[in-house]
Amino acid sequence: MAVTWAHRCSLWALLSVCGTAHVFNAYFLKEATWPCRGAAGIFVALGIVSTVIAFHISTLRCSENHTLKTLLLQYVFLQGASFAAPYIFSKMTKVWKEPRKAQETFLQKLISRDANTEYGKRYLRGIQSLQDFRDKHPLTKYDHYQDYFQRLADGEKNACVATDIHRFGISSGTTGKGKLIPYVFSNSVAMLGLAIFTLVVKSSPVKRVVGLYCRPTPRFSNTGLPIAPATFIPDKLSSRILLSVFQNSPTSTFQISTDFEATYVHLLFGLTDKNIDLFFAPFASQVYRALKMLEEKQDMVLEDLSVGRINPSLNLDEEIRRSLNAALKPNPARANELRAEFARGFEGILGRIWPHLTALMTVDISGYMKKLHAKYTKGTRLFSFAYGCTEGMMAYNLWLDGEPQRYVLLPNEVLTEFIPEEFSDEENPETLLLDEIEVGKRYEVVITSKAGFYRYRMGDVVEVAGSHENCPVIQMKYRTGELFNLRSEKVDRLVVGTAIQETLESWPGVTLVEWTCAESPLIYGDQEDVEYDMFYLLFVELEKEVPLSADQRSLFDKSLRKQHELYDSYRQIGSISQARVMIVRPGSFKKLQDFIIANSTASYNQFKMPKKVRTKAAFDLIMSNVVDNDA
Repeated sequence: MAVTWAHRCSLWALLSVCGTAHVFNAYFLKEATWPCRGAAGIFVALGIVSTVIAFHISTLRCSENHTLKTLLLQYVFLQGASFAAPYIFSKMTKVWKEPRKAQETFLQKLISRDANTEYGKRYLRGIQSLQDFRDKHPLTKYDHYQDYFQRLADGEKNACVATDIHRFGISSGTTGKGKLIPYVFSNSVAMLGLAIFTLVVKSSPVKRVVGLYCRPTPRFSNTGLPIAPATFIPDKLSSRILLSVFQNSPTSTFQISTDFEATYVHLLFGLTDKNIDLFFAPFASQVYRALKMLEEKQDMVLEDLSVGRINPSLNLDEEIRRSLNAALKPNPARANELRAEFARGFEGILGRIWPHLTALMTVDISGYMKKLHAKYTKGTRLFSFAYGCTEGMMAYNLWLDGEPQRYVLLPNEVLTEFIPEEFSDEENPETLLLDEIEVGKRYEVVITSKAGFYRYRMGDVVEVAGSHENCPVIQMKYRTGELFNLRSEKVDRLVVGTAIQETLESWPGVTLVEWTCAESPLIYGDQEDVEYDMFYLLFVELEKEVPLSADQRSLFDKSLRKQHELYDSYRQIGSISQARVMIVRPGSFKKLQDFIIANSTASYNQFKMPKKVRTKAAFDLIMSNVVDNDA
């Protein structure tokens, strides 16, 4: 029988209690000098603490890949967080009860911070209240800040943000040049996140996690500050220590900068431990790709796990490979256990390879959770921890079992205004504050954040799902840039997604891998004086090629007409033609992903497959992969 941490800690508790009892008996029940009793008292106190910790750990399910050092560090860190969590949460509850007051206070602190910067002198003078702010400061987009942030990156101290900037974030930029954004760490946001993590997720203090991460190509400002996505893990000692404590992957895994290799190695090391607590990735699309990879490469994974070496076919730096090989021990017993699970098929595989998993933590941007739950993650709880972006953390999720995922705003960390959806195309619409919005209605979000954004139109459209205490609870719906709009019909991607799902139900034997759309003017690029039909092009990749008739493909257009009244009216009068469905070769969307990342500032960790193709180059690439075309 294998010796587990439960066995070791039981022995530790026994030895600790015996040693403590012996010292107590020797120095307190018998004659002893006061200095000796003082030293013995310290020993006894430490012995009692040691006994309690050892006994508690012995009752818990532990990750067996822990060393004693990492086990104790994780236990102390998370137990300490669990003791502090109720206090932190109670303070935040007071904020949620008076969100308007918290917004006023936040605004005044931010204005006070930046008042003497060039930006503050120009835009923040004379603002005393939220109403002043709405009256005097314009609504903004990124180009309003571009020069200020660049000057900040170049070392100018008094341009806009009057606080220490240790690095710069960069937005995913999947459709072009990324946006340089000052990264301002908020200790209170981090502490609240940790409190919610312990109170809501109730994560184990001794089970490790598996996370997917691909190291982005490092960039630096002219002053040497890192420029990296929000998901970037710095190469500093504290980060390496935290990774070694919580992650089941060796720290060298986090130096891998190619998507396939990084995903494979994280999965491989994660599979060595049956007692994983959480599986997480920035986006559900990454989870889907990882589990599909596991299904396709299962023999390779099992071989590597059995012999204890990283597969030679992986494109890895030799130093990283040596480090990984040293960390991966042969584990034929675990390989045989996994082989039996794989033989049963991959339905619900996530919960079968890690039977003690608390939750899958990820964000569902592109509708991948429905596909995941239909197969790989069936029976596993989804938890989308937070709603935020490079510009700032905006809301946290308080409901582990909530479906769909929803988030309560943080009124003491981000000032949030709302533009009613019907006015989002206006240049300078009126905004509403968080106590003026209505449940069930959709709004474009406007934020003022510690990163230096004031009344910034970030492009997200949310729906108000309810309230927590007196603070709005929201659901993310879509980004304004992903509206399909040929004749002012404004079809959002959720409508397109619903039409696709309805269409798939009428396509027997078909499993969707990925989709994106384009508008027909992209066919002609910059050609002038060309008359052309106006229509949508839907590109779909299927798991296996299935012949589809013209009637079957026309179901997408019919469903879209049913879902969207204005689109239907334009179809009736003929100003928009029937949508075209284009089947692309397997692997086409991986090519599109690689192309976008190579030609933008997007990283694999942040990548979200755009649901609208905007550039001629990307359009030409996806068109070149069409194998079955009804155009």
